[in-house]
Amino acid sequence: MGNYLIYQQFNFDAYGNVTPTSFYDSCYIEKDTIVNGKTYFKMFRPGYLGTNPISFLRDSLHYLVNLEGKILFSSQDFTSVLNSYFIKATATDTVCQVNLQMKDKALNYTSPAGNFITSNAVETFNMFPRWIGSGNPRYKQTRYAESIGIIMETLPFFASNRDYVERRLVRYHLN
Repeated sequence: MGNYLIYQQFNFDAYGNVTPTSFYDSCYIEKDTIVNGKTYFKMFRPGYLGTNPISFLRDSLHYLVNLEGKILFSSQDFTSVLNSYFIKATATDTVCQVNLQMKDKALNYTSPAGNFITSNAVETFNMFPRWIGSGNPRYKQTRYAESIGIIMETLPFFASNRDYVERRLVRYHLN
């Protein structure tokens, strides 16, 4: 396939100050593959906090889903909670409940790579009482542009830190 996207990371502190970093990373689509009779594209991207850098993704009736069937994005469903789960520190200590819902349909977004019409997959982290010290709720955003992919995303954060890191598209190549 040969498609790749290059991102630059930006730090956001609790006061809204944005600082570009000198850290760049990339994502690329290696190939299509068939799993259980369905076509997925194999994507390599940096793994964060121990996550696997290889993903298998497919379009399923306007939903982007992973190999496990988890919905990551929808180009049309802006009313439903697409995914909901709990994050636990231990078997008896729940950190938060996370709900994924689409927002900002067809919103113009500017990254270092240019202007894009995007839709935003927003994960809302509803923190449990013991974990609200750095704010409640917390958010992760992933802005997608049609026929390109991720234009901007909030990286995973620590519950004890109010700051965020975003990666923004700076360059890409699509076949």
